[in-house]
Formats: sequence, C-alpha cells, structure tokens
Amino acid sequence: MRISIDYVARVEGEGSVEFEVKGGKLQDLKLKIWEPPRFFEGFLVGRKYHEAPDIVSRICGICPVSHMTTAICAVENALGFSPSSAITKLRDIMTLSQIAASHVVHIYMLALPDYHGLAMLSGLDDEMQRLLRLKEALNDVTGTIGGRPLHPVSMVVGGFTKAPAERDLDRLRKGLDAVKKDAVNTVRMVSELKYPLLMSDAEYAAISADGHYAVNQGMIATSAGLRIELADYDAYFPEKEVPYSNAKRTVLKGNKPVMVGALARLNVKFHELHPEAKKAASAVGFGPGGKNPFYNITAQAVEIVHCVWKCIELLDTLTHEDTLMNVTVREGEGAAITEAPRGLLYHQYELNRLGVIEKANIVTPTAYNFLSLENALRKLVMENIDKPVEKLSLLCEMLVRAYDPCFSCSVH
Repeated sequence: MRISIDYVARVEGEGSVEFEVKGGKLQDLKLKIWEPPRFFEGFLVGRKYHEAPDIVSRICGICPVSHMTTAICAVENALGFSPSSAITKLRDIMTLSQIAASHVVHIYMLALPDYHGLAMLSGLDDEMQRLLRLKEALNDVTGTIGGRPLHPVSMVVGGFTKAPAERDLDRLRKGLDAVKKDAVNTVRMVSELKYPLLMSDAEYAAISADGHYAVNQGMIATSAGLRIELADYDAYFPEKEVPYSNAKRTVLKGNKPVMVGALARLNVKFHELHPEAKKAASAVGFGPGGKNPFYNITAQAVEIVHCVWKCIELLDTLTHEDTLMNVTVREGEGAAITEAPRGLLYHQYELNRLGVIEKANIVTPTAYNFLSLENALRKLVMENIDKPVEKLSLLCEMLVRAYDPCFSCSVH
C-alpha cells in the first residue's frame, strides 16, 4: 500500500511525504521538497557587495532579518570589517525579535491546531489574543529598528542607516514588558499538549559563544561535543543533492543526520538562556537533553521568553555611537553563520577587488534538518504502522510541522 501526503499543509513552502507499506512493514519513505528552485546563489553573482543583503532577504518572508544579517556579516568578514558594539547589539535585537515573532506564528497558527483537532486556530479566543499581542510587540521592535518589520531597509553593510530615537526605545521596552506574561503563558500552554512519542537519533547543532546565548556570532557546537570553527565549516558539513527534491541535503561529516533549531539550541546551550527563560522551562519540567522532535514546539516557547527579556536588556544598554561605519572595498572571501528561527543559516561570498560577488553559497536550516526529519518520519511510521491510514498520515504531518521547516528557503 502506497500512502501519499501530496501537500503538507501549514508549513512554509511546498513539500510532500510518500511511503509504502507491505506486509505490515515500511518499504520506502521520501520527504519530497518540490517547491520550485529560485536560484538566488546564481543571480547574486555579478552584483555589488552592498546589494546582497536586500536580495537575500527576499528568499523568505518569515526570516528576512536572518538572511540580511548573515549576508551582511559574511560580506563584512570578506572586507575585513569589524562592527561596533552598538551595531552588534542592534543586530542581536533584530535577530531575537524575529526569532520570537516566527516562533509565535508557528506555535499558534501552524502547530497548535493539530492538538485541538482543528484545521485553523478558530474558537480559541484567548490564544488568538495572546498571539496578536505578542506579534504586535515583536514586530514593533523589528520595524522600529529595521525601518519596517518585513524586509528591513535600515540594515546595511557597515551598520544601520538610522538609529532609533530614545522615545522609540522607551515605547519598545514598554511594549515588551506588556507581553512578558503572554510569553510565560505560551510555555505553560504548550507544555500541556500531548505530544506523540518519538526519539530522534540526530546530533544537535547550534552556534555557541562563551557567556551568552549566541545568535549572530560564535563557533558551531554539537550535542556530541564537537566544536567547529567557521573556517572549518566545509570539512564538517557537506552538501548533497537528492534526486527527488529541489533542496540540497546538508549532513554532518560521516553522513550523520543533524537537527538545528530551537530544540537543538536548548540541548546545546540551555545554560546560556536568560534566567527568566530557565525559570519558565523549569516550571513546566522542561530541560536540555530532550530527543523527541515534537518538543521543538516547547523549546520555541521557552525561546520566546528568552527573546523578550533579552531584547529589553539590550535596549536598556543600547548606545547610538558608531551605528554606521565606513567600509573599505577590497578583494576577499568571507562567511558567516547565524541562528535563524529554524536553526543554523550559513552564507559565504567571494568578492573581487571592485566588491563584485563572484561566488555565493547559502545553506538554510531546512537543508540541515532534511535528513533527520526524513529519518524521524521513517521511525514514526514504523512505530505506528498498525494505525489507520488517516491517523498515520496526520502523525506524519504533525512531525513535519513540529520541525517548522521552511521549504521555500531550502530551494533558494
């Protein structure tokens, strides 16, 4: 019997799951990412260095800040530029606000309906109001600093074209203060969901830096204890083409499946979370070491708490000194890896002496998660092989949604 989930709903982009069962055993399973390819790497070639951030932000309408930030950092590394502390803080605020905003949408709009037997978030008025309050406050942060919440305009190579006024910063602090309770209640809400049982064998990977919960700088750390410098990236993370997918698959050296995203970050650097996020996690019995990929939803909720409190702290210490600095154009190669909402995001560029891009490489979170998600789907099917087709298909869709993939990003 061949089972085909022709279109996985409530995820970003287009994908499907197909598997075959014979004699009560799984014969084959494929996660097909059939979102049409968009060739961003190709048409970056020949563009000036300062055009890259605006172009790559169009890869995704959910995480444009992450693509912009990663491109900017990679280009600046190629140019030998070091940003000021104020620029770094502004970029961290932008990244944190976008991570939390993306998590809010995923939890409430994409994942939560599964656990209430709904196709959409309807009839859950309290949850909807909480969603709207959180999204409004977080979008205000991204939009005020970035010029607009979607495809920001003030983030450029060298810093920010406009720094927010003190009155705007005060408004942002008050807005975030007002949704602290909503953030904590989100953790409580998702902790009460009845997640399917599943154990993943993936290795978790996230960027790490001593002393803080890194989002825009650091080396790559894994749950198995690897510490990988950015310069050694290519030796550890090969990309492979898959004949039934328009997205490449990125694995850890030795063809090991890897999982990135909120659950991976908490498994790797839970100790670096803001104390309020640790407190919220402890209150519901959640901690590092979880291997059920469905717990990615709870991990996202914990990160929302972290992002809200951390943004307030950064806003309190923000200065406007050196928020835009001059860069010197030169020939060079640079790479950067950051944490997008869904996990590791890697950009690498080669520039000629005129600052024109001659080569570009982009690896998105869904490319890293591809193999581990496919393996988890196989295990889920095998462990629930006796369930009716409708139930089995729903479990597969729920697992895909728990990973929170962005198929659109993956076929850049």
